[in-house]
Amino acid sequence: MKFGKYVLRRLLQMVPVILTIICLCFLIIHLAPGDPATIMAGETATDEYIAELKAQFGLDLPLWQQLLIYVKNTLQGNLGNSFLLKLPVSELLAEKMKVTLALVLLSEIIAIVLGTLLGMTAAKHENRIQDHIISNLSMVLYCMPAFWLGMMLMLLFAINLKWFPTSGMQSFNTPLSPLMDMLHHMFLPCLTLSLIRIPTYLKLARSSVVEVAQEDFINTARAIGYSERVVYRKHALRNALLPTVTQAGMSLSTLFNGALLTETVFSWPGMGRMVYDAIAGRDYPVIMGGFLVSAIMVVVGGFITDIIYMYLDPRVVAE
Repeated sequence: MKFGKYVLRRLLQMVPVILTIICLCFLIIHLAPGDPATIMAGETATDEYIAELKAQFGLDLPLWQQLLIYVKNTLQGNLGNSFLLKLPVSELLAEKMKVTLALVLLSEIIAIVLGTLLGMTAAKHENRIQDHIISNLSMVLYCMPAFWLGMMLMLLFAINLKWFPTSGMQSFNTPLSPLMDMLHHMFLPCLTLSLIRIPTYLKLARSSVVEVAQEDFINTARAIGYSERVVYRKHALRNALLPTVTQAGMSLSTLFNGALLTETVFSWPGMGRMVYDAIAGRDYPVIMGGFLVSAIMVVVGGFITDIIYMYLDPRVVAE
C-alpha cells in the first residue's frame, strides 16, 4: 500500500515539472537571437516573402499566444512540423530516438558494469598498485573530450586498422546480417560514450565501497567468517550501489549531450545529429522537440531511480 502511494505521489509531482519544462523550452529557444523565417527564405528574399513565411508558421503572433498554442499542442502530442523537412516533429523524434537510445543505453550499461567492477576492485586494493593504476587511467579518460576521443578511436580502428567503418549505421553489399552490420557500425561510437562515462561510475563505486567497508555490519560479516569476496560482493557492493543508481538516473541529460557530439563525429543518424542540424538551420520545432524529449528523459530517469532506490533500500518508502 505504501509502495503504491509513493509511486502515485511521484507521478503527480512530475506533472508540474513537465509543464514548466515545456514553457521554459519554448521561451529559451524563442528568446535566442536569429529569425528562422529569414534563414528559410535566404539572404536575397524580399520582405513580403519573409512576412508570408512568418504568417504560414505562426511566427507573426505575439510570443504569449505562440506559447499557449505550443503548450496546448504539446499536451495533445503535436510538436508541430519541421520548418526545413516539412514533416511532423513527433515522427522525426520517434524515428531518431530509437537509434539514439540503442546507442545511449548500450553504452551506459557497459559504463555502469565496467565502472562499478573497476571501482570495487580499486576499493578492495585501496592504496595499492592496482588502485593507483585504475585511478590514474580513469582520470586520463575523464579529461578527454568526447569528440576528441571519438576522432582518435576513428583514426586508430577505422582508418589505420580498418576494423570498423568510419560513419553511418549500415553498409551496402555487406555479408553481415542487418543486426550485426548495425552493431559493427555502433562499436566505435558506443566505445566512445562508454569510455567517457566509466570514470564517473568508477569513482562513485570506489568511494562508496571504501566508505561502506568501514561500517560495523561489514566487520560483523568478516567476524562470522565470510570470505572477502562474499563480503564485498554481497554486503558492501549492494549498499554502495545507491550513489551509482542516482548518478545513472540523473546523467541522462549529460549523456545525450555526449551523444550529440559523438553522433556528429561518427555521422550516427540519431536524435543528437538531428538537433545539431536543426540548430544550424534555426528549425524551432525540431530544436524544441529535441530539448523537450531530453528534459523529460531526465524527469523519467529520476522517477525510475526512485523505484530502484525502493528495491535497494526499503526505508525510502517508510520515509
